[in-house]
Amino acid sequence: MLDHVESSSQSRKLLLGPPGCGKTHRLIEEVRKELQKGTSPDRIIVVSFTRRAIEEMVTRACAAFDLTAKELPYFRTLHSLGMSLLGMRGSDVMTQAEWKDFGKGLGIDIVGTSDRSSQDGLIVAPSIGGDKYVNLIERAIMRCIPLYQEFAEASDWAMSWPMLRKVEEELALYKSIHNKISFVDMINQFVCTMNQGPRAELLIVDEAQDLTPLQWRMVDILAQNAKRVLIAGDDDQCIHRWAGVDVKLFMQCSKNTEVLSQSYRLSAPVHALSVGISGRIRDRLPKEFFPAEHEGSVSRVLGPWNLDLREGKWMVLARTNSYVQDWAKKLRADGYMFQVYGRNSVAPELGAAIQSWRTLQTGDGLSVAQIKKMYELIPKMGDAAGVRRASGKLIEALSADQLYGYDALVTQAGLIAPRDTDALRVFNLGEDETAYIRAIERRGEDINSVPRLKLSTIHQSKGGEEDNVALDLSSTKACCYSDFPDDEHRNFYVGASRARYNLHLIHTDKAYRYVV
Repeated sequence: MLDHVESSSQSRKLLLGPPGCGKTHRLIEEVRKELQKGTSPDRIIVVSFTRRAIEEMVTRACAAFDLTAKELPYFRTLHSLGMSLLGMRGSDVMTQAEWKDFGKGLGIDIVGTSDRSSQDGLIVAPSIGGDKYVNLIERAIMRCIPLYQEFAEASDWAMSWPMLRKVEEELALYKSIHNKISFVDMINQFVCTMNQGPRAELLIVDEAQDLTPLQWRMVDILAQNAKRVLIAGDDDQCIHRWAGVDVKLFMQCSKNTEVLSQSYRLSAPVHALSVGISGRIRDRLPKEFFPAEHEGSVSRVLGPWNLDLREGKWMVLARTNSYVQDWAKKLRADGYMFQVYGRNSVAPELGAAIQSWRTLQTGDGLSVAQIKKMYELIPKMGDAAGVRRASGKLIEALSADQLYGYDALVTQAGLIAPRDTDALRVFNLGEDETAYIRAIERRGEDINSVPRLKLSTIHQSKGGEEDNVALDLSSTKACCYSDFPDDEHRNFYVGASRARYNLHLIHTDKAYRYVV
């Protein structure tokens, strides 16, 4: 490894950005300085391990500098940049079908890495099947350590060392025969074959606290041909050690350090509690930052049932996916509409179809596009049929420039459901779904609006914020008794610091919990 050594012609700075301190704004200003010097956009490299961070940088840069995404060719995730510079194509990447085919040849079940985790540079660690073997192999590569060391440290005695070696050998052979790569290969092949990256006046590495040793090697190669390097992140928010991240590489990447010291997000009470949590982290860079001027609060709530969610925008955070699902069941039972991992509890296409039917009932008309989408969800067979089976061909004959009301659809497009039929019955929804939607609407909420409530694990919330945050303090035995206690402190620091105004700590009756 290059050990983050700065060349004589290179300026390297570590920018520490505590929660809400305007890190992204500062990075955009650094891009602005370069462009004002006359630097071409293709001489600026901005990389991160997350797609979310890059999309935000591209969106802001395009808006601020009147550029298009194509004019920023090196604003990419590390995976994407490695793939591009090596001349790889999307079709070169192992699909889930190919992972399944590979596993079938070995007699084991392999699902393959999910799209979301792959794009964000993380390795999913399923607890069953052949994926455990694949993930262990790729985690060893990301950590730049021998496979036997990764196997020993995993201490999973349900896994077989001979089987692990067989999977490693057969996977290499499968990729070679079929000319395929995994997402880890995009970085590993770059590190193994490239001596330097594109010439750059400025290299920005965002969210760098979450880079694995292999990703750091790629950064070091990119830095060799960059005049100025700005590495941004926050070691207190490093929550991906399980994926092979080594936060010490971030902490040691430069002696030239700047701390963004003013938070524009955290109210004074939320700031005080968050700083108290981060102070428990043993291995960290000291940093002082100040709260925002707006008012806020921290409250303690005895269990989810005592949390008042009737007004305002909320982010509900929990330690594990199973706890998130517990919250989803509770909110559904209480008649709240919500998002979980960005997905609405009432499918948008269903909400739009219900609205379309109600539009017809008022006497107004629908466009052909609206009609098609509504018809997709109306049963066409059996006692619940609302449109005739041949309705698809009839819709194609309609004029795209015209609106069609109920009577026109009956005569021209095979609609047979009576006009006065309740919208929820037109789509033959089950009893539970019908009761849930009626409960939402009794609360006066629109099933076609963006939900006020968002559910997520703490990990998935990183980078987000909300006016009100409910932080479930439930944890697990493995987390509470981990050999790496800093992990739990960092997780709940991230969770607490998502709150802009009000933080509600949800105490739990579960056996394992985070004490704050």
